Amino acid sequence: MSTTTGSTETEGVFATSWELTASVAIDAPAQTVYRMVSDITRMGEWSPECFGGRWVEGAPGRVGARFHGFNREGEAVWTSESEVIEADEGRAFGFTVLRFCAGEPGPDSRWLGGSQPGDMTWSFAVEQDPGTGGCRLTQRHVMRLVGPFYRALLQEVDETGRADHVRNRRQHLQHSMEATLARVKDVAEQRA
Repeated sequence: MSTTTGSTETEGVFATSWELTASVAIDAPAQTVYRMVSDITRMGEWSPECFGGRWVEGAPGRVGARFHGFNREGEAVWTSESEVIEADEGRAFGFTVLRFCAGEPGPDSRWLGGSQPGDMTWSFAVEQDPGTGGCRLTQRHVMRLVGPFYRALLQEVDETGRADHVRNRRQHLQHSMEATLARVKDVAEQRA
């Protein structure tokens, strides 16, 4: 990325993409772990950023179902609307983020859409370990481009600080994923 001019640096920041993964071994059956991570209404129990979720359309936990995820980082609170794109019972659960609004949704909410399916995805893969009866849980987050909501947020950041903001956000998400998996592990192993 060029740092010669502010506009070139800004264009580079807005073209940011990443793929983050975190993984943990869990001494619990894959089916138990899958049920936990595919129930978005419970996400607030383990995620440091997402404090809850609500199904809003379709059959909960099935491909095509939509839900609102309620998120907080510092003082910022926002809601995402996502659609389930993978629901392989006991093995894999994933969703794509489609739009966002500041705060919790209401009749006057201003949703920022424009994201296409696959632009920003979150997924969980669960692999049973036949030798131990436990499993391995891997969380993956892919951002193919900076969506409209994050773009609007970045435009409020001083131009010279945008690259740092993106770098810090990426690090925050990686740490949050690791914390999420640690909490899922704790809860799943207590129940096993």
